[in-house]
Amino acid sequence: MTAHLMCKFLLIKIVRKVFFSSHKQDVPLEKDRRIAEKLSNFIPVIIVYYVLQFMPNMPASLVTAINTICGILFFIFLSVFFNEMLDIVNSSYLRKTKRKNHSIKGYIQIGKIFIHIIAAIMILAVMSNKSPAIIISSLGAVAAVLMLVFQHTLLSLVANIQLSSNDVLQLGDWIEMPDKNLSGEVTDIALHTITIRNWDNTISRIPTKNFLTETYTNWQAMFSSGARRIMRSTTIDQHSVKFLTQETLAPMLALRGTNEPLAKLIDGRDPMGVPDSWFMDNGLTNLTLFRHYLMAWLADRPDIIKDMYIVVRTLKPTPSGIPLEIYCFTSSVLWMEYENTQSAIFEYITAVAGQFSLRLYQHPAGHDFWRLSQEYSLRDRIPPPGEG
Repeated sequence: MTAHLMCKFLLIKIVRKVFFSSHKQDVPLEKDRRIAEKLSNFIPVIIVYYVLQFMPNMPASLVTAINTICGILFFIFLSVFFNEMLDIVNSSYLRKTKRKNHSIKGYIQIGKIFIHIIAAIMILAVMSNKSPAIIISSLGAVAAVLMLVFQHTLLSLVANIQLSSNDVLQLGDWIEMPDKNLSGEVTDIALHTITIRNWDNTISRIPTKNFLTETYTNWQAMFSSGARRIMRSTTIDQHSVKFLTQETLAPMLALRGTNEPLAKLIDGRDPMGVPDSWFMDNGLTNLTLFRHYLMAWLADRPDIIKDMYIVVRTLKPTPSGIPLEIYCFTSSVLWMEYENTQSAIFEYITAVAGQFSLRLYQHPAGHDFWRLSQEYSLRDRIPPPGEG
């Protein structure tokens, strides 16, 4: 035990001097210790193997057994050492590379599988005292079984290669898979699974091969573009849509920002000099003016991108009214800023619709029924009940 610790201490010094002398600051002491620990495992095996050469009087069967055990341990420790080196390569890549969102963990795991396969072949060769070539040639008889055993690994390898080469999925991407109720950030791309941290802080793991066969949405392009879309609608009561008249136009003109869109609609005429019949003949309604007003208002907002689509349109009427849809892009892709902008827009629409003699539709609530009961009470000259 003491000799093992001394060897490990000396190996740490040698590893740091030989492998990392040019950039010590980039290699934590933990890595030195891990490499030295794996290398020190070889020392007892090598010592036992060579000591046997100087003990000719030992029984041949015992020497053969000890040599076999030493050979098995040697290849086990060798595979462990190379696995450790691959882990260090992966961590160094993530620490130093400029493309931190690209994961090579899948390739590292493939390398580990090959190392384990080679180690297993060499161990079988040592145990059977046969050439590794003979062991490999005998594997042809069980190739079909091996293909069946490693089919998921092969599919995952193909998926990893396609995902990496096409840049369709990277670390840090926000993805959604509605079929699996999944929405969150990619935190790990391994050989067999991709790990996603959902926005509710739960963890989901999806087989890598599923990303080649199933539908998912990657929102990373939205972040890269610097624009995030708003596409939301509110509902207008159809009974409140009317042709413009001089009487209804007056409160609208009192609203700042109405004159310019109205001037475009009436071809530059004086709004106060346009007869009511002209509005009717040309199909100008309060909803028409409201739509154009909102488009001009959105274009003036600093948090809306003017070079991208700004559309305010009506959709197919429904039993609940006429949907009025806002379609535009915010200049911030951050969730809180985006939601604040979207909320501010629809809060303003809710408040300003009355200036255009428009009513927003909502299903009747308790206050609506109380107001209706008041109207019936006044009509029938019955004292109305209290609101509470």
